[in-house]
Amino acid sequence: MISEIQVERANLAHIRALTRPEPDLDDGEVLARIDAFGLTANNVTYGVAGDMIGYWRFFPAEGDWGIIPVWGFATVVRSRCAEVPVGERVYGFLPMASHVVLRPGSVTRGGFTDAAAHRQALPGLYNRYQRVTGEPAALAALEAERCTLFPLFTTAYVITDLLADNDWFGARQVLVLSASSKTGLGLTNLLARVEGRPVRVVGATSPANTAFVRELGGCDEIVAYDDIGGLDPAVPTIVVDMAGSAKLLKAVHTHFAGALVYSCSVGITHWSEGGPAGDMPGAKPAFFFAPGQIEKRDADWGQGEIQRRAQVEGARIAGEIAGAVTVERIAGADAAAAVLGDLVAGRVSPRRLLMLSLA
Repeated sequence: MISEIQVERANLAHIRALTRPEPDLDDGEVLARIDAFGLTANNVTYGVAGDMIGYWRFFPAEGDWGIIPVWGFATVVRSRCAEVPVGERVYGFLPMASHVVLRPGSVTRGGFTDAAAHRQALPGLYNRYQRVTGEPAALAALEAERCTLFPLFTTAYVITDLLADNDWFGARQVLVLSASSKTGLGLTNLLARVEGRPVRVVGATSPANTAFVRELGGCDEIVAYDDIGGLDPAVPTIVVDMAGSAKLLKAVHTHFAGALVYSCSVGITHWSEGGPAGDMPGAKPAFFFAPGQIEKRDADWGQGEIQRRAQVEGARIAGEIAGAVTVERIAGADAAAAVLGDLVAGRVSPRRLLMLSLA
């Protein structure tokens, strides 16, 4: 049997765990047991933006229900693909489930793409799977970090590259909303290390998470959300929004007005506060889409080079913050549904790295 966690697409707080029989495989397909996957606020963003980006289409469910994608490891347990045998272990984009059916295509020693017809119009970044059997022990030891941190640090790396590639849009300050989120902490860390950077890094977070953000050390200044109004409104500013709160973003735009030179919408950690913010002064918010900048750098630097660099930086950041976070392993469908509910409700501390298994 296959276990799955599904959410109502229009109401992420409505969660159910269910089981269904294992499917028969067609020629060219494999069935992989999902050994472990990470769960972060970024997965909530996948759900909120499910229709906009197409996240619901990777692992379709019936009716009004959807399966939130996650990053994790899986082992092939049945195969009708000669190039990917039973026992092969992979890392990539997976459903919140105990098993997944994949159709390996473009198979190389390093990995393959899922060639399933329904995934071909979706961003290729999410269709690629790395073969991890026989990886170096040092990399294999970072399994939890690769599931919970590396995908978000890759996003942070690409954001940093986008801003630098555009000469910081003329800004002298970058304001990161939800600086305690995994993408936020990765971004502030990377921004702080840019050689000769012309921008200050300001992290905004809730009062409860201020100490955590300060402990990480990536910000020149840390402010609580209610104190953003104390920042100098004349400083040319970029806002990178991981919070997704319409009220908060409007307050930032209103405060900086014409000095807000670039507004980058990335995450939705405050998803319940979302919705249209209406007309706002300053730069028009632009939704950040990592595959776009990755494709540009693939052309500039060579295929996969930006992701290689991001992985190196991800490993570095993971090592630096190891003392500030704790890996928690959660087993079983009911427990997984419960912790997803906590995450959707904003009840999960940023210090927790959640690793789940339904298998």
